[in-house]
Amino acid sequence: DTRAHLGSARLGATMSSLADLSGSRNLEENLLHPSDLAEAARTTRQPSILSPRKRLRSRGTLLLVRTVTAISHGSRPPMLKSIPSVMEPEQQNSYAAAELVVPPPALLDGSRRMLAGNRLYVLLVAVPVALAAKPLGCSDGVVFGLCCFGILPLAALLGDATEQVALHTNETLSGLLNATFGNATELIVAICALNRGLLAVVQTSLLGSILSNTLLVLGCACLAGGVVTPAPRFNTVAAISNAALLQIAVLGLLLPTIMHYAKDDMDFMQPLSHGISIGLLLLYLLYIYFQLFTHHFLFEAPLEGDKSLQDQEPEEDEEDEEDEVLLSFSGGLLWLGIATVAIAFLSEELTGALEPAAAAWGLPQAFVGFCLLPIVGNAAEHSTAIVCAYKQKMDLALGVALGSSTQIALFVIPVMVVIGWVIQQPLDLFFGPFPTAVTFLSTNLVFMVVQNGETNWLEGAMLLFSYAIICFSFLFY
Repeated sequence: DTRAHLGSARLGATMSSLADLSGSRNLEENLLHPSDLAEAARTTRQPSILSPRKRLRSRGTLLLVRTVTAISHGSRPPMLKSIPSVMEPEQQNSYAAAELVVPPPALLDGSRRMLAGNRLYVLLVAVPVALAAKPLGCSDGVVFGLCCFGILPLAALLGDATEQVALHTNETLSGLLNATFGNATELIVAICALNRGLLAVVQTSLLGSILSNTLLVLGCACLAGGVVTPAPRFNTVAAISNAALLQIAVLGLLLPTIMHYAKDDMDFMQPLSHGISIGLLLLYLLYIYFQLFTHHFLFEAPLEGDKSLQDQEPEEDEEDEEDEVLLSFSGGLLWLGIATVAIAFLSEELTGALEPAAAAWGLPQAFVGFCLLPIVGNAAEHSTAIVCAYKQKMDLALGVALGSSTQIALFVIPVMVVIGWVIQQPLDLFFGPFPTAVTFLSTNLVFMVVQNGETNWLEGAMLLFSYAIICFSFLFY
């Protein structure tokens, strides 16, 4: 009787506190009713264009229900984080309701659920096989193929681990994490190739990553979205910002190419490339600051008066759920480290077998570096963009395609030039007239596609056809 009395008193006090937090007068009477559970679950599924505060309030409704239900059954309730004192009283109520979070599952259980959520992880069995292939005496072509199959799931694992770590941080740190590890696979492969002196492979693979995102991924996204809706629309500001930055980065590649044919003396190429690379890195930092701090609202929701998203009916969001926390912060860091180290080992094997494999298959190195390596490193992002476009989430699809290209052009390429400067590898921004001209024309084509804020399946087909003829031309380069 004493325990029952204490439990009832604790439940009543907790419900009163929760009623004060949520501002609901009838919380004590109605919160535990089964209809409220269904209603709370329904209200948490909001369209993606809602403001973060509205999404937090809806999520808080369901978590309030979980808290009181857990207390009534004698189990451990979710944790309540501290409320910032700088908030107004009404903001503190919303913040408190939203910050009721359920602890993540155990490491093994969360890892199992994360690995079971993506069929691509079946290819993880290729990782140990690829590492053991060369000691077992397999040919270079077999080693190269197994390394490609092994990097495919590791790139997806790197992205999922980054998202799990980002869920334990605020929005700013989350954006910085995704910006940092967004193209980690390409960066690791390029560093391994640069360390072996494969400068042409580094250059063609990075340009191939840019064009695979801007032409192949964006083309598939426009085609998939156009099949469902005649004219899918997207945030014009974010798309044009990425396209303009991409053109500026290509300008940094054009200048050394023009100077190469304008002067006979080539001693200027290394200092010119180093100066341009440092300038592009500074521009990339300004872009990150612009996107995450001063003008983040331009990238989170459509602008008022932006006609590119008017009159478009939102699709049902029954399948749209909040990102599930499967790993703790330390668990996410653990998987992030495992994926990074495994990619580094496979990249070392892959770059070592690239030249003999290309010769054995009768393919030019330029084709392998331009077409095969970018597709392997970006396969997970490619599938994400296509699925999002099919579900009419064009902003997310274009963010993956154009955002990844911008990051490679403004960050990865300059970083590789700086790393080559440090380790005494003569990597510069003279990528050759043909690859540079192809990249320049492709970025202009992409700018024309995204400038009006809407697309269709024909534009997607045009981008795909452009990528196909470029890849075919590299067979003869």
